[in-house]
Amino acid sequence: MLDREQVLHVAGLARLDLSEDEVGRMSLELSHVLDH
Repeated sequence: MLDREQVLHVAGLARLDLSEDEVGRMSLELSHVLDH
């Protein structure tokens, strides 16, 4: 699973401003995408 720092890095590249709740959700969602 992606950690918080990795999610924030990806969000920064995509110019997304995520809340703490969104960081947690994106960690899980991005991990599922990368598992495929």
